[in-house]
Amino acid sequence: MAEKFLTQEQLSVFCSSLAMLLRSGASLSEVSSLFEEDGMDTALRQASTEISLSVAAGETFSAAAEKTGVFPEYALSVFSTAELSGRLDEALDRLADHYDRQSALYDRLRSTLTYPAVLMLMMCGVLAVLVFAVLPMFERVYDNLTGSLLSSSYAYVLAATLIGRISLVFAGLLGIVLLVLAFGMRSDKGREKLRNTMETSRFTRKAAWLLAVSEVMDTLSALLASGTDEDSALALCIEQTRHKKLHKALEKCREETQMGVGIATAFAHQKILPAMYGKMLLGGAQSGELVQVTENLARRTAQEAENGLCSVIDRTEPILIGFLTASVGLTLLSVMLPLLGILSAI
Repeated sequence: MAEKFLTQEQLSVFCSSLAMLLRSGASLSEVSSLFEEDGMDTALRQASTEISLSVAAGETFSAAAEKTGVFPEYALSVFSTAELSGRLDEALDRLADHYDRQSALYDRLRSTLTYPAVLMLMMCGVLAVLVFAVLPMFERVYDNLTGSLLSSSYAYVLAATLIGRISLVFAGLLGIVLLVLAFGMRSDKGREKLRNTMETSRFTRKAAWLLAVSEVMDTLSALLASGTDEDSALALCIEQTRHKKLHKALEKCREETQMGVGIATAFAHQKILPAMYGKMLLGGAQSGELVQVTENLARRTAQEAENGLCSVIDRTEPILIGFLTASVGLTLLSVMLPLLGILSAI
């Protein structure tokens, strides 16, 4: 039994490769053996070996995958349902797309956080040179000229040092926090912490909601494509959702679906999707294209969530840059003004 799940990138590679080989006419035991021989990486090689042995012993693919302990519950549910319905290759393709989109989205968000973090740390370097190299040198010069810098008319140079140090600490802490968030998004725990933070902030609350809705739409699309009935698919979506408010809304949706209301209508009643997207979902349900529409909505809501987060960062970035630039400018000005006064008196 493995200690942790495969990454989203590994799951995408596994699902897409398996779907391609199944379409070529290979049996599940042959597919598992091919994965073993290809040996993409240690985790995938080990998983494919275990699956190959289990399938050869007569177990189903979904049972063999569950036995490895490296596949999340969501993927296992899709495997099981798709295997029974005979749609395994189609479901695997959708799973691969799902994990690809999730991985790409978080990669873009990580890049969005990394840029201001690097900018803050670069400003830290500039401020550090000013505070620890330039200012002390001028302080010594002015102290020698006046006898006591603190009691002279140039005492504001000391205030400039204080401003510089405060700005340095602020920029350093902010840069470190952003870097921690960016690198933390590589793991599931880090992503969950970021989502929790986004949920509570009024600046990112809408983006957090859309991001969670995107994941629900993605999950629904893959499950419905695998042959899962709407009620079971919705139940798994509820289980997978970590967004507290959305979790409650989905539970109310399921209560409605269990009373005979269609899933698209229930989503509209609970206002889970924006009005325009809600109508798209209703249209998809009425035309029998619910799978395609949920997949489309997953992409659209993910893009809106990303745009919302980028917008927050784009609005914040000029303020931070302005603050740090003003700090550097005031620090330098407070040093140069006394020097100009001394030079003009010569």
